Amino acid sequence: MIHVKYAYIIFAIGTLGMLLGCNPKTKTSESTSDTMVTSGEPKGEAYLVDAPRSQIQWQGFKPTGSHKGIVPISGGTIYIQDDLLTGGTITLQMDELVVTDDMAVEMKNNLQGHLRGTVPGKETDFFNVTQYPTATYTILSSSVLTDDPVGTHLILGQLTIKDITNPVHIKARLDLANPNAIKVTTEPFVIDRSEWDIRFKSKKFFDNLRDDFINDEIRLEITLGAIREG
Repeated sequence: MIHVKYAYIIFAIGTLGMLLGCNPKTKTSESTSDTMVTSGEPKGEAYLVDAPRSQIQWQGFKPTGSHKGIVPISGGTIYIQDDLLTGGTITLQMDELVVTDDMAVEMKNNLQGHLRGTVPGKETDFFNVTQYPTATYTILSSSVLTDDPVGTHLILGQLTIKDITNPVHIKARLDLANPNAIKVTTEPFVIDRSEWDIRFKSKKFFDNLRDDFINDEIRLEITLGAIREG
């Protein structure tokens, strides 16, 4: 989990499933708007995360194929003022990470257990959910994007996985048509799992892997629903 500089997103991680990477890491340009909210105490209306409408889809790659799945977004609060996200924190339920590949049940359960870190002897290969059951995405500020094909807003934030925090800046689409129930979505974006010290079969940490490696990049796509507090 570590220094992802300007990846396109809207939240909520990686769960970052299998250390991915078939696409090159995308970096954002500077904000195209002068309307910027600085970090600090969140301002505006509070919106509570609607867990049933919120999740992160992940996909990871290796030379022989890929795996995909979902990490639930279980809670959190975001703040909105003047059509901008001014702050908030989203909770990613890493111990409920699931694999959605079409494969035999036993294989799926084994992969799921390996990613979660619930397989004896393999706890630290990926997410070690016994020690780190959740991850968090913290929103610091946002700005409006003009005529951008990827998103309506640029969100500046920090992703914490296994107690390691790195910046993750995301392009997202904010649907504010209903002031009582908003929606935030992202196009697929990538993070580099090695920045969170997830080392299993990473070519950055191990030599002579040949084709038996897993890509460091993980593709994420976020959907977040939130309901106005009160």
